[in-house]
Amino acid sequence: MMNKEKFLELIIENKEMLDMEVENYFSPKNILEDAMVYATDGGKRIRAFLYIQCKKMFSKEINSKDYKLALAIEFIHSYSLVHDDLPAMDNDNYRRGKESVHKKFGEDIGILTGDALLNEAAMILFNLAKEDLSYIDAGSYILNKASRFGMIDGQVLDLRRDTTYDLSYLLDVYKKKTSDLFKAACLGAAIVTGQNEEICKKIEIFAENLGLAFQIQDDLLEDSYDNELNILNVMNKQDAIKLIDEVNIKAKNAIKDFQNNEVLSYLIDYLSSRSY
Repeated sequence: MMNKEKFLELIIENKEMLDMEVENYFSPKNILEDAMVYATDGGKRIRAFLYIQCKKMFSKEINSKDYKLALAIEFIHSYSLVHDDLPAMDNDNYRRGKESVHKKFGEDIGILTGDALLNEAAMILFNLAKEDLSYIDAGSYILNKASRFGMIDGQVLDLRRDTTYDLSYLLDVYKKKTSDLFKAACLGAAIVTGQNEEICKKIEIFAENLGLAFQIQDDLLEDSYDNELNILNVMNKQDAIKLIDEVNIKAKNAIKDFQNNEVLSYLIDYLSSRSY
């Protein structure tokens, strides 16, 4: 039976496993590879955790190919953060308590680091597809969610927003910038294990609402948000907390009929109640 203590142990175990995957993947020989290692260091590895736990829920089996796919998802996430921090984007000098990549290595290397991580993720997914045909459609879906139809479109909407915006606009951005990579992780697992259309739709609803709650909680943890896209610019804190509760209910309802869904259920509350 899952409980909070076991769930937190799983989070830690997953992070340690993915940290090891990253460490074993790189053998830095130049400044670009140094920057790639730097960019992929840290974080809770939530998106990789989502893929691994969804795969376990659907099949109870995890193999080395699954950790490679999870690593590809982490590389896509890391690339997006590197580019988000660039002066032409959010212009952030710090990420995860340390200097952002462009601040430490220079803007030129920052751009190339993001490019390299995205290409590396694609290479991993292509190699998985060559090794095992069941990973072809999953890789295609993941890259689609990272594309101009998903995360990149969300970044454009964020950068080109008006001075004032409404809740609908904000949620559209969050669905693309955040939820789409959550979908990539969850649907990637569903596709690899051959789930039917109904199950894929339910896990997609789960992932979308989980991502929204995650991003709204991020907003509530921000100290300064006047010049940023933030839920507190369109509603007060109590209403934002109420909205988190509403999307969490949608996420829970989407997976309530799945067997072995305890980990995902715990994750819903964990992500929307975290303090960092």
